[in-house]
Parts: sequence; C-alpha cells; structure tokens
Amino acid sequence: MSNMFIAADPGVCIGCETCMAACFAKHDATGDGSYPRLRLTLTRMVSAPVACHQCMDAPCAHACPVGALEVDDANHRVSIHQERCIGCRNCMLACPFGAIDIETQTSPVSFGNMVIGMREKPVVVKCDLCLDRPGGPACVEACPTKGLMLVDQDTIDGTVKNRRLEAAEGSAVFSRFSLNASLA
Repeated sequence: MSNMFIAADPGVCIGCETCMAACFAKHDATGDGSYPRLRLTLTRMVSAPVACHQCMDAPCAHACPVGALEVDDANHRVSIHQERCIGCRNCMLACPFGAIDIETQTSPVSFGNMVIGMREKPVVVKCDLCLDRPGGPACVEACPTKGLMLVDQDTIDGTVKNRRLEAAEGSAVFSRFSLNASLA
C-alpha cells in the first residue's frame, strides 16, 4: 500500500492561510513545536499549500545520516524522530517538494530538579498527517474552499481511471475521421 499525503487544488485555493493556522493550532502544544507543517506558496499565477508527500522511497529519509526521518510502513507516512535530528539540513535538500523545514526549539537544561539554563536544538518539521488527531489532518478540515484533500492509493487509482476514460472518450472522436485519407 502506498503512503497517504495531502494534496492541494490550486484552482480553488484563495491564499487565506487558514490551513497553516489550523496546522499551527493543532501543533501548538508542549513538546510538539509550534510550527506549521505546510507552507502556502503564492505566485502571480497560483496559490497552493505545499506539504510532505510522504514519499514511499523518501529521499529525505535516505539523506538523513542519523535516522531522524524514516518510512513508517505501519502508518503509511514518513515519521520523525525529533530527538535524533542534528540540523544538518540534508533532508531539506533531498525533498523534491521543499516540504521540510528545520526549526530551532528552545528547551530547559536540568541538573537534578534544577533548571540550570536553556539550550537550542534543531528539529525537523514536516507534515505528520495529524496522525494523533481523530478528525484527520487539521488543514484539510479547516480549508474553507475544500482545496485540500487527504490522498490515498484508492484516490490515485480512481483519478487515473477517470483520466484514462476521458482520454479514451476524447480519442473516440477521431475514430469517425479517416486519419490517413490524404495518404490513400
């Protein structure tokens, strides 16, 4: 089975950033890191959120020297092990979608029961499909135009089947014409 991912329809995206706000709100919890896991990309021609495609072969995971990213076959996604991240940014360079960020997280340094200072640590940030959220990805639910959807293999197979049917029906128009009449 292939991994699920969030796909955006730029034809209906209005650039409102509601998806980013929902993602931020979902992850605004202690220890989770308050960073959006998708980014809205705006150009003169298009606006669309870009999120991790949860690649089955995951170039980001292959590029990580410490295993902070790995393909999680059980949950059909690329999972993160924050504690392993060293901030090398190899995953950012390897991601074909530009869907990974490295952020700095500040955490307390303790000695026994005393906090003796603060330390900054790099953490990898990418879409986790809100796996722990009963309603599914927060961004998909929040999008006012329904321009985001959770895509799985069944969705892909259905879309490909429909496109092939449309192509076949389109080519049927040509069956009424003698395509090689000028050669006869």
